[in-house]
Amino acid sequence: MSMKAPAETSNLPPKPSGALRIGYVLKRFPHLSQTFILNEILELERQGVQVYILSLRSPRGEPTHGYLKNLRAQITYLDETSTPSDKARAEQVALWAKARAIDHLHAHFATSAAEIAMRAANLAKITYSFTAHARDIYHEAVDHKALLNRIAHAAFVVTVSDYNRDYLENLLAAHHSQGKVIRLYNGLDLELFNPEPSLRQSGLVVSVGRLVAKKGMNYLIEACADLRNRGVPFRCMIVGDGEERESLQGMISKLNLEPSITLIGALTQSDVIDIINQADIFVLPCIIDKEGDRDGLPTVILEAMALNTPVISTRLSGIPEMIHDHITGLLVEPQQVEDLANAMTELLGSEELKQMIRVNARQHMTDHFDIRKNVAQLIEQFFAAKSINSIPECA
Repeated sequence: MSMKAPAETSNLPPKPSGALRIGYVLKRFPHLSQTFILNEILELERQGVQVYILSLRSPRGEPTHGYLKNLRAQITYLDETSTPSDKARAEQVALWAKARAIDHLHAHFATSAAEIAMRAANLAKITYSFTAHARDIYHEAVDHKALLNRIAHAAFVVTVSDYNRDYLENLLAAHHSQGKVIRLYNGLDLELFNPEPSLRQSGLVVSVGRLVAKKGMNYLIEACADLRNRGVPFRCMIVGDGEERESLQGMISKLNLEPSITLIGALTQSDVIDIINQADIFVLPCIIDKEGDRDGLPTVILEAMALNTPVISTRLSGIPEMIHDHITGLLVEPQQVEDLANAMTELLGSEELKQMIRVNARQHMTDHFDIRKNVAQLIEQFFAAKSINSIPECA
């Protein structure tokens, strides 16, 4: 079949001498809620990797983060109308990779982008890998056979928490399958996160996340009603948008919380940082939704910790790897409104506890979630994959 070259956003940049050339295959780029992907690519570039981006879909026209302007990578958008099948898209991606002498393909999420990266790498005779996050491995609709096949044919698979790694390794063992799975935390460029104590507003509770079931925003609203009934002074700002916005607004009205809780809508990262800097505490009461979806390692918790804003969240998936209860934050069981309200009351009422958490959380971030250290480890994996001599044929 004759294939057109995918549409370019700019002319090809010159090939740097000796640079590692990595092609990122992404479902949609840029995407407002996926700051971790942009953070990772920017740090790869800072560390000398030549990155090319292939987006399978065009952006939605949503706001973009200001630091997107720092991206040097060329973005190529696949012509969705001329590539109706995974086979056709993989052929396009393989041509794209060959034209740029790409050494290795990497995808984020273990679904369509990983499938196409696997097939394209096979056609281009290079290696591939992907990062697994949460919905892409836990949702009830996940095809385990396809997931195991993608793992088996990857040079390596990154996942963002020990919790996820254990899950994937147990899945491999249960199906007598093999694959290399490594845990590599999402990180932050801590130099970009400067706490501003003078901005903090006493009693201000902030939460940030897509307004979907797994974020547990309804439990936060109920806990706020409990705080009001206890006479605890507070204001709550919830940043984000999504399918539950209307129902959450209705809940706020029904509970007569409209003066105290505001739904802000989606914001860029710089605006999110400004709001978290104003917060007295940050709360994200994540749950497992009815379809099995859950958060893996919410980046916004890392952002709050980096900004010295004490965090309350739930004992779920990788969250306890970020938050050690009463050390780097507070943890409660998912869906427990009274426990959440108790934790909020405790933290809002104790400056001593907040200060201890600020110090411990920032140190924990420096030790384990510094993007410079974590991306350096990713680059080591890319180099190791490039050196692989034989590439397994994919099904």
